[in-house]
Amino acid sequence: MLTVQSASPNPALLTYVRTYVQREAHLGTRELIEPVVARLGVMLEFEFAGSYEVRNYGSETVEDPNVISVIGPQGWRRSRLIIRGDIESLVVMFQPFGFHALFGVPTALLSNAGTEGHSLLGRKVSRLREQLGNLPTFAQRAKALDTFFLRQVSVPQSVDPLQKALHLLMAPGTGLKVSEVARQTGVGLRQLERRSLDYAGMSPKTLARIARFSHALRLRTERSLSWTRIAHAAQYHDHMHMIRDFREFAGEAPTSALQEIEPEHLIHFAMEPSSSRR
Repeated sequence: MLTVQSASPNPALLTYVRTYVQREAHLGTRELIEPVVARLGVMLEFEFAGSYEVRNYGSETVEDPNVISVIGPQGWRRSRLIIRGDIESLVVMFQPFGFHALFGVPTALLSNAGTEGHSLLGRKVSRLREQLGNLPTFAQRAKALDTFFLRQVSVPQSVDPLQKALHLLMAPGTGLKVSEVARQTGVGLRQLERRSLDYAGMSPKTLARIARFSHALRLRTERSLSWTRIAHAAQYHDHMHMIRDFREFAGEAPTSALQEIEPEHLIHFAMEPSSSRR
């Protein structure tokens, strides 16, 4: 099993960062498999011991792991992690628009892919990994991450109308269409599409669909509701509509998909509200 610790960032960072998650494992000859399902937001991952094998579904190609990885938002169940031996990793999970706001990198460049962190963010992120590796506790590492990202936030940013529109699309249970949100916030559809790719790495429609899928997963894990009630609460047209989305985003029907997602999987931290879990 994986040992998992998590913590919320400094309140001043909650616009940008969802949570910090550290995972450790000493598996011996055992092997854990973690499907990577659709999710919003970029992840910054530091490896301190061991590494995951990333194996893609369908082609079965294997991606080389990096000691620092920037992993973009995922639009479908593209790959799975094979976890063996001794593992120690620390993950920064960003809000859907947080990575772009902090670093100015168009999120569309990162979608459905992993990128070596030093080549994207430069020497500062390599120095950060070295600093984190020298700290003995997760609490100290979380404070170091706070300090790093607070320096990155030079001037507090106001939320523009386009971000407000995209936040409306992600809001659980609204069932709003892209055209309705654009009209309510007074922005053009083409402009909304371009900014959605920059901010979130996907189209407004896909953003809304994955947000709804994540909301359905959260309802099931937090409240143990029936799938029929979840389909209604998450504003799916009907039960079959939800099943189709689960097959696209998680590779399985809802019950089978949930059986593959263990409590220590990172998707649980990507789909729940920002909070401290220790």
